[in-house]
Amino acid sequence: MKKKMVWLGMAAAALLAAGGSAFAQEGGTKEVTDVLDRTITLPEDVEKVVVTFNLEEYLAVTGEEGIDKLVGFSHDYWKGRREDAWKTYVTKFPQIQELPDVGYNDTISVESIISLDPDVVLMSAPVNYDYIEPELDKFAEAGIEVAFVNYHKQTVEMHRSSTELIGEIMGQEERAKEISDFYEDQVKLIEERISGLEENAERPKVYMEYSIAPNTYGNSWADKMWGALIPQCGGINIAAGLSDGNSVEVAPEQVIASNPDLIVFTGCLVDDNNENIVVGYGADREKALERLQAYKEREGWSGLNAVKNDRMAVLYHDLSRHIFDFAGTQMLAKLCQPELFADVDPEENLRTFFEKYMPVELEGVWMVSLEAEE
Repeated sequence: MKKKMVWLGMAAAALLAAGGSAFAQEGGTKEVTDVLDRTITLPEDVEKVVVTFNLEEYLAVTGEEGIDKLVGFSHDYWKGRREDAWKTYVTKFPQIQELPDVGYNDTISVESIISLDPDVVLMSAPVNYDYIEPELDKFAEAGIEVAFVNYHKQTVEMHRSSTELIGEIMGQEERAKEISDFYEDQVKLIEERISGLEENAERPKVYMEYSIAPNTYGNSWADKMWGALIPQCGGINIAAGLSDGNSVEVAPEQVIASNPDLIVFTGCLVDDNNENIVVGYGADREKALERLQAYKEREGWSGLNAVKNDRMAVLYHDLSRHIFDFAGTQMLAKLCQPELFADVDPEENLRTFFEKYMPVELEGVWMVSLEAEE
């Protein structure tokens, strides 16, 4: 009996010396730290996931097999608002539309998520945290961990941290690092060339707007989202400093008085607008050009430098603040500084990324420019 107890003690010591690896083989746990510096404990092999915002980022890291581990997600961010993405992913993965809808922002249902008993809930820090922070204790009481990522900060470092966090959670560390490296290389291409601009180099005055209709001004961006990218791409944002928020309304009179050299719209397919400029999944180039052309007819615009010189373009709206947003930045940089980026093909770089990492094909048009069609 005494020998048996000694043997058991030796066995236990061996397990401890091995760092718990034997427990991991039997379904142990791992600790990860999210972008809000919150340390959470997860099963070694995560099998059930709820995603409230970053479904594309999740699937880029996990590949197609990640769909089988998805037990719920926020339909409202895609359905209607990003109708082209919704249709594309539902065509590829019909089961998505049958997954429970866990709500979006102030409609997120903690009870619904808890009922799905996920191993982890993947949320966006800037999008979801303020809404869900008062409810985090409920998740903790139910034994459900929440991990936050952040693709809204628009830095290589935070994109990398968020992507590699998903890799840690899903056991795809190598793939996540590869994606991060690809992303960083694409962004550095822009940074290196723009940093080489002479101080007295010409920088165009740029006006950006979310496309609604030719006779209806959409919002612009001051110092965040697209507005933050304009100076990084070698342009001058005419809306800079007008707001602390994500978007800003610029008066038509101010646009005319600023006389921008370049006008860039963003657009995508939405289910309640037939007059916006549609680019993105499945979009038609000729139709996008036709709608873009109609915006030249706005009252007071005929004398603008951008209109007179056909320096007008449209980019896919969600090529900002996502895992593939390097392409949107490259497109904007090419519009602002065409000579500097003459050899760069942003859509081809985006296509390469999709072929390597995304579970759906890149079909459609993602940037249209009147000047390029001359």
